[in-house]
Amino acid sequence: MSAAHELVLSDEIISAVDAIQGEATEFLKTIVAIDSTLDKGEEEVQTTILKLLQETLGSGADVEASGAKSNTQPKCFDVERIPVILDKIKDKRGFSPVDWNYDESKFNVVASYQGGSSDGSEGSNKALLLQGHVDVVPANESDGWTHPPFSPIIKDGRMYGRGSGDMKAGVVAMIYAVIALRRIGYLPRTNLTICTVIEEECTGNGALAANHTSLLPFSDTTKTAVIIPEPFNFIVNAQMGVLWFNAKITGKPCHVLQTSAGSNAIEGAFSLFAALKVLEEKYNEPSNRHAVYEGIDHPVNFNLGKIEGGNWASSVPSSCRFEARVGFWPGIKIEDVKRDIESTLNDEANKLGLGLEIAYRGFQADGAILLPDFVGGEASGKKSLQTDFVDSLQKCYKTASAGDESNAGRNLLVKPITCTCDARFYSNLYQNSDNVVVTCFGPVSDSIHGVDESVSLKSFRDCMVTIALFINEWCGLEKEETQ
Repeated sequence: MSAAHELVLSDEIISAVDAIQGEATEFLKTIVAIDSTLDKGEEEVQTTILKLLQETLGSGADVEASGAKSNTQPKCFDVERIPVILDKIKDKRGFSPVDWNYDESKFNVVASYQGGSSDGSEGSNKALLLQGHVDVVPANESDGWTHPPFSPIIKDGRMYGRGSGDMKAGVVAMIYAVIALRRIGYLPRTNLTICTVIEEECTGNGALAANHTSLLPFSDTTKTAVIIPEPFNFIVNAQMGVLWFNAKITGKPCHVLQTSAGSNAIEGAFSLFAALKVLEEKYNEPSNRHAVYEGIDHPVNFNLGKIEGGNWASSVPSSCRFEARVGFWPGIKIEDVKRDIESTLNDEANKLGLGLEIAYRGFQADGAILLPDFVGGEASGKKSLQTDFVDSLQKCYKTASAGDESNAGRNLLVKPITCTCDARFYSNLYQNSDNVVVTCFGPVSDSIHGVDESVSLKSFRDCMVTIALFINEWCGLEKEETQ
């Protein structure tokens, strides 16, 4: 492609995305209004996305939307509902244990396009996977939300609502980037897959189940880029490991007038977690720090997320249960983290004369280096699939944000995150890094998992443009045949 053609095509792509921005924003409002927490389930939001993909990219697409009429059956994406089946994933590396069922309401959505030039010859060996999750964490208006969390509003250029930032804006951006190209008659020259998954916020089992399906069209020689538009407005090069567990503490009940004769299980729970905080500080010591997190303050975090116990204000409680989240470095084995947790808690429980049972439910997520060539934030100097990928993404972002004086000409930072996400399943822990490269990059968001979560609609637009331009850069585009 000539430089002149590329410039014209970039302008055409940007105009196409801008033309569809209002529609994309309305669809974002539609799915933010859907409570897709684990308790409510992801079926409604996934069904809504499935319908959109079928109508815009699948066999139900309006092929005359761009004003073109084809003399043949139009090319389209194969849009599927892929069930998450427990028996197929429970023994795989990366599976997180659960105490709920996977029924027909638990499914991923995959829209795949088999590229290739119009004469049927083989196209480029590059491919692209756009992946995002649709589940959200719980939110209650009583927590202090200015507006109900599942009644999205737009104010001062931001959309507010649970999941607006994490990560429904990213999901809509990646889908509508493809729709915008399709509306003006463009299709990718090579393979492109869109995949929306469940349970990123608690297990990652949705992505684990989708891993094979979403990469299925790509051969061992295909150079596959994976973009997950999580709410990080930078290029993510690493992520923490995360383990969830619950602890049941048993004390000795008695009347408060004989407090010393009993063992208070609730007080014991706080003592046990205090011992875990000592372990947290040990993990954060400089001698234990992973190089990719150099310069980041306190990257390893333990969180006491839920606690319940007792049945009467004047009775020493005999039992208490808490749930916690433990972070750990890439390269650390989950079994070693479990051993540290169990040793720490059992030692403290024995000192206090408390009974203790530990169980694991939810995240058993490995830490991962997503871009090994960028461990220090800068490329190591050699040219690789990773440098091609990052260079292309930087170029597309600069073009997308060129109209923003505060961002014009600015490179995206390359840095790690101190949480987990589904990108680990596309890292070198699970894939051949010579063939698959992954990062997270998405719109600017605020208060994710918190009160009054929001996303910048300007950044939402820039993210959508960046992805559309990247499809052109990585996969190439071709006009559908018309007459």
